[in-house]
Amino acid sequence: MKYTNAYFQLDMRQNGVYLLLYPPMDNGKQINVQELLNYLDSVGLKNIDPKVVDKAVKDNVNKPSEIWIDHAGMGEVGERADVRITDDRMTAIIRFYPPSTKGSYMTDKEILTELSMKKITYGISDKIIAAYLKGRQFCRDIPIAKGKPVVQGKDAKVTYHFNTSPTSAPKLNEDGSVDFHELSLFVSVKKDELLAELTPEVEGEEGMDVMGNRILPIAVKKRVLKFGKNIRLTEDKCKIYSEVDGDVKLEGDTVFVSNTYQVPADVNPSTGDINYNGNVYVAGNVNSGFRVEASGDIEVAGVVEGATLIAGGNIVLKRGIQGMGKGELIAGNDIVTKFIESSNVKAGNTVNTGSSLHSNIEAGENVIVSGRKGFLIGGTVSAGKKIEASVFGNKMNTATELKVGVKPEIMERYKDLTQSIKEKQSDMVEHKQTLDVLKKKMAEGAKLLPNQLAMAKQAGDALKVLTKELDEESEEYMKLKMEIEENKDGKIYVNTTIYPGVTLFISNRVYPVKDVRSRCQFRLSGAEVVSMPL
Repeated sequence: MKYTNAYFQLDMRQNGVYLLLYPPMDNGKQINVQELLNYLDSVGLKNIDPKVVDKAVKDNVNKPSEIWIDHAGMGEVGERADVRITDDRMTAIIRFYPPSTKGSYMTDKEILTELSMKKITYGISDKIIAAYLKGRQFCRDIPIAKGKPVVQGKDAKVTYHFNTSPTSAPKLNEDGSVDFHELSLFVSVKKDELLAELTPEVEGEEGMDVMGNRILPIAVKKRVLKFGKNIRLTEDKCKIYSEVDGDVKLEGDTVFVSNTYQVPADVNPSTGDINYNGNVYVAGNVNSGFRVEASGDIEVAGVVEGATLIAGGNIVLKRGIQGMGKGELIAGNDIVTKFIESSNVKAGNTVNTGSSLHSNIEAGENVIVSGRKGFLIGGTVSAGKKIEASVFGNKMNTATELKVGVKPEIMERYKDLTQSIKEKQSDMVEHKQTLDVLKKKMAEGAKLLPNQLAMAKQAGDALKVLTKELDEESEEYMKLKMEIEENKDGKIYVNTTIYPGVTLFISNRVYPVKDVRSRCQFRLSGAEVVSMPL
C-alpha cells in the first residue's frame, strides 16, 4: 500500500497485543501520540504506558517497527473512521484507522452509514469514497462532503447624474474680497437630460450545509426611482429624464424638477406677494412691505428692503437687505447676502454675509461675516457652532451679543420648558391645597356638598393631567439641560478686532469684553471662557 502519513496497526498474537508503527513517507506527518492513545483506549486497551508509546513513535522514522503493548487477549479490530464537521458546517472530514492485521476493512456502505450517524446527508463525494477504497490512506484528514456556499445578492442602487448638494458659499477672490455676484443655488437641467438611473437588486442564492440545512442569503434591499412632476420614467423603470428645462434637486430620495418662477423686475404692487412651490428668482428688488415665500430657494439680484423672505431651502441676496427694523429672512438651509442691516435673520444651517449692522441673526450652525471689512456691530447673533468676523463691535462700545454652543431653537425650547414647568408646579400646589381642605372636612365628619364633590373631582383630574405633563416636560428639560451643559464646542473667531461692549455667551457661560482684543478666538476651557491667539 502506498501511503504518506505515518500510521499504526494492531497485531493480535498468542503472547499479547503488538503495535505496528509505519513511518511517514514523502514528507508526510508523524503519528500524533495523543491520537494513538485515544484510539487504543477506544478499542479496550486501557493499561498502556504512554511513555513507551511516546518513545516508540519518536523512534518510528526510517522503517516500520513494532512493540508489545498488552498481554490481554482480544478479538480482531475492524477498520474505524472518525468524522468531524467544521464549525461552519460546510465541510465534513473523515479520518480512517486501519483494522488489526486480520481485521476487516470498511465497505462503501459502511462509510456512508458512518456519515449518516453524524447526520451528514448533503455533498458527499462518491469519487472520494471510491478513490479511498482504491488506495487507503490512514491517519489522514480527507474532506468527504462539502456544502453549497450561499451566494449573497446585491442591493439595488440609484445613481444620480446631477449635483445633489450644491454649495451656497460665496466665491473668495485672490485679494481676499468676497464675490457675491457669482452665486447660484440652482442646478440647471435641460429637457431630455438623464437625471438618475437604477441598478436593480440581484437576488442571492441559498446554500446548503453538509447536514442538509438550508442557508438563506441576506435579504437584498429593493429600491425604485422616486420623482415628482416634469420627469419621464423609461419603460424598464430604470432611468428618469427631465421633461423640461428647469432646476433639479434631491429632497430625501425623491428627485424634483421645477421651472423656477422668474420675477423680471421688482417685487412691488405690480406683482403682489409671491408664494411659489419651488424656487423663486427676482431680477430686481423686493420692496418694503412685500412677502416672497418659496418651498425651495430664493435668489434676489437687487436689494431687499423692509420685506419678508421665507425659503424652505436657501436664500441668496446678491446685494443685501436694508430691513428698516422690519425686514426678515428665514431659510431652512443657508442664507448668503452681501450685507444685513436692521433685520431679523434666521437660517437652519449657515448665514454668510459681508457685514451685519444692528440685526438679530440666528443660525443652526455658523454665522460667518466674510466681506472685505467684515464688521458685525450691534444686535444679537446666535449660532450652534461658530461665529466668525473681522470686526466685532466698534469704538463707541455699541452693545453686541454673540451666542454660540447651543442651537437657538434648543435654547428657546429650554426657556419655554422652564416657564411651563414653573407654571404647572404652581397649579399643582393650588389643586393639592383644594383637595387637602376637602379631605380635612371629611375627616372631621362633615358631608361634602355636591359642588364640593365636583370641585374635588375636578382637582383630582387636573392633578393627574398635570402630573403626566410635568413628568414628560421634566424629562425633556433634563435632556436639554444636559445637552446645554455638555455642549462646549462653540467658538468665536476674531480675525481683526473685538471691542468692549460686546458680550459673549458660550454654552451657559457669559463673558463681557472689557478691552480691545486683536486676532484671537474665544472658547470654553473647563468652566471658563478663555481668549487665545488664532
